[in-house]
Amino acid sequence: MTQKDIMREWFKELPPENPSPDFSVKVMQRVMSEWSLNPVKYQPIISKRGWWTLALITLMLTSVLFLLHSSLPSGIEPANQTGALYGIDLSQFLLPINQLFTKLNNISPAVAIGALAILALWFFDQLFVKTVKR
Repeated sequence: MTQKDIMREWFKELPPENPSPDFSVKVMQRVMSEWSLNPVKYQPIISKRGWWTLALITLMLTSVLFLLHSSLPSGIEPANQTGALYGIDLSQFLLPINQLFTKLNNISPAVAIGALAILALWFFDQLFVKTVKR
């Protein structure tokens, strides 16, 4: 008989452990007393400063992309009139930006309304959190 078999037999001989009838009540009282002494304070994953920084970066990036898009030729003009900066042809660099804005213009109104609804829900959530904190 191996030691593993001996251990199994020994565990089988032990009487089953049954908790006292008020075990869960005692545990919950202990948890609540610990929590009342040291309550858990809500801390967001992204701070307010982080959200404002993210919003500022998004606004700046959108502005730069919009300015670059508005400087692109409309497609009606001849190709030889494309903008060049210091002799560098910018049309190939600005082509992905033009394609991005073309895709943004083709977004379904339902998707755009959905995105705006998500932003509105986030705004009202932030408003609710501020109201609750007061």
